[in-house]
Amino acid sequence: MKGIIAAGDKLTAEAGAEILRAGGNAFDAAVASLLSAPLAEPALTSLGGGGFLLAVEKGMYPLIYDFFVDVPPKRIDNPDFYPVYVDFGSAVQEFHIGCGSVAIPGMVAGIYQIYRERCSMPLEKLIKPAVRYAEEGIYLSKMQASFVKLLEPIFTATEESRRIYTVNGKLIDEKTLYRNPDYADFLRAFSKEGSWIFYEGEIAERIEKLSLENGGLLRREDLRRYKVDEKDPVFFRFRDHDIFTNSPPSAGGLLIAFTLKLLEDTELGSFGSLKHISSIVEAMHTTQLFRREHIDRNIHKKELELIIEDRSLFESYKKFFRKRLNLWGNTTHISIIDRDGNAVSVTTTNGEGSGYIIPGTGIMLNNMLGEEDLNPEGFFRWDPYLRLPSMMSPTVVMKDDKIRLVLGSAGSNRIRSAILNCIINYTVFNKTVQEAVSLPRIHFENHTVFLEPGFKKEVIKNLERYYETVVFEDINLFFGGVQAVTGDFEGAGDPRRGGYVIKVD
Repeated sequence: MKGIIAAGDKLTAEAGAEILRAGGNAFDAAVASLLSAPLAEPALTSLGGGGFLLAVEKGMYPLIYDFFVDVPPKRIDNPDFYPVYVDFGSAVQEFHIGCGSVAIPGMVAGIYQIYRERCSMPLEKLIKPAVRYAEEGIYLSKMQASFVKLLEPIFTATEESRRIYTVNGKLIDEKTLYRNPDYADFLRAFSKEGSWIFYEGEIAERIEKLSLENGGLLRREDLRRYKVDEKDPVFFRFRDHDIFTNSPPSAGGLLIAFTLKLLEDTELGSFGSLKHISSIVEAMHTTQLFRREHIDRNIHKKELELIIEDRSLFESYKKFFRKRLNLWGNTTHISIIDRDGNAVSVTTTNGEGSGYIIPGTGIMLNNMLGEEDLNPEGFFRWDPYLRLPSMMSPTVVMKDDKIRLVLGSAGSNRIRSAILNCIINYTVFNKTVQEAVSLPRIHFENHTVFLEPGFKKEVIKNLERYYETVVFEDINLFFGGVQAVTGDFEGAGDPRRGGYVIKVD
């Protein structure tokens, strides 16, 4: 077995699998998949965005590569910044787009640093699947096409975005041969010149010109000062398992850790039972209070480490959690393990996209400054050059020094609940990895419980006694998109987002 990969789309997975077949390691495969995903999953990721990669190299302590976006200075009073609404069926979410919503991208820098430090194959080989997709063309899966349709106001917002994402005035769909030759040209230049071309060279000039002419905040000096941050992951134990996940200023990993620690010695009953559902909901409720009172305002401060380690503070929240229990009667992810036991968990996003394309590259820029969940204190309130907080949480679960589960999720502020549901399903309820990913999910937000179908009516009635409860008609991309692989080379693609698994023999 040369390895296994789970990704958000078949074409993304196949790009990585092609590299594994050729003898590449997990990091080679990750780079190939990351470069291909913007074509196969254009609504979910782009080289104009950012992300996080959790590297688990055999015999070494896990390391996080943080290449998420930075905040540019607010240089103009009225940036190009306006709302659009995305209808998930049972819930509508507001996002803001426009050139003023673009944060400083980190994706290109992150991919290049991972390539230099971890990969074994030449970059010219790793770009080949993506170049082939871009030049020969691909057909989007029906699900990916539906995501593009969902974001039609963004994909048709500018003349350049319409040139790339429409054919004869019609938005691309699963029946359209989608090509992006500009993207192939960029990849070839990138393979020769590295990330310099994007942050200091010709592409940096184009980004600055685009921004100056369209009410954006980005300038060439912002790109020049961008740096990938290498850091230790959050580490904690949960029921005899060692869990590594993303660390600050990403809040997602901390919140997952906090919720699981609340549930450490809580009896959960069987999957779907009232005990299970009530415990998860109240743990999420308690975590939301903890986030509001301690995390958001301290996310970039040293004090955060003291808050996390404050045992008495944790016990006070645990007491609240127990008291509550007594009342009861976008984005894409890739997980890879190779034959040597190296593991990669990488989550990337472009937000929903700003609508603006870097001229001549086929790359849509992000709208991270317009995502409400990443800006809890209000838009344009962060200090310049801070790394924007995120919910993205690439995660690895180990037991007895062996990898049990590599996972992560897309899904904005549902990322942490999606990962939490899957870890509990796998480690507590002993579900298979595909069951752990596919079973109906629970999410709690703003005193509302969101459920996928499949839970018993009497459980839902009990929930409705305490919380507003929304039950979706079917499994839904609203609840994230978890892609997971296990240490014994099993995998799961999330059916909510067309996830796909390939084993490479």
